[in-house]
Amino acid sequence: MLPDGLLDGLEGLEGLVERFCVLPGAELGLPVDPEEAVLPPEAGWLSRLHPASSAPESANETAATNAVTFMLTSVVGVIAGEQFMDRTFIRVILHTDHDGRAKFREARVPLTERTPQARLSALLPATGYQLRHSPVGFRSSFHCTPQPQWVFILGGEMEIGLQDGSSRLFRPGEHFFSADVLPPGAAFDPKVHGHCSAQRGPHPLVTLFLKV
Repeated sequence: MLPDGLLDGLEGLEGLVERFCVLPGAELGLPVDPEEAVLPPEAGWLSRLHPASSAPESANETAATNAVTFMLTSVVGVIAGEQFMDRTFIRVILHTDHDGRAKFREARVPLTERTPQARLSALLPATGYQLRHSPVGFRSSFHCTPQPQWVFILGGEMEIGLQDGSSRLFRPGEHFFSADVLPPGAAFDPKVHGHCSAQRGPHPLVTLFLKV
């Protein structure tokens, strides 16, 4: 079912087709094939590119139908793209890149279960969870995540700093998947590996760690 706004737009589209497509008695044509173009004398240089001809009524009707079909396909394609966006969950991932440094990236988790009103992902594995309270002023040194885990911010603000000097702030309701583990066989170097975390803002930091 199409949204009400789209239906209103399609009603207006009907008027455009009547205005620009060659119908009996009309003077300006918009057929798909340039060979069938019918332009009035005042069209100027356009009429020299496609000399006027007498397009049959069937060609005019086909042109109008094709124009509407093209516009409908474009609009529905945009709507389908928006619906696809609603069917995925953006997962923020803190990972160890090939150079051994922690970096952020994003990935989509498909929400394919249940109904449009309550979409769910497939069931994902978890081994346990922990809750943490960090007072105002908390800050850690650089460290790697020992075991991949989801980090959900329940209260306060959490800043994650990277070795390149950049940082990212997470507020209540936001998350990241912490997976910047130490590369196999590497010895931890506090100037290369891992991330640091800090409480920010006037309120204590409350987080939930979901182990996977």
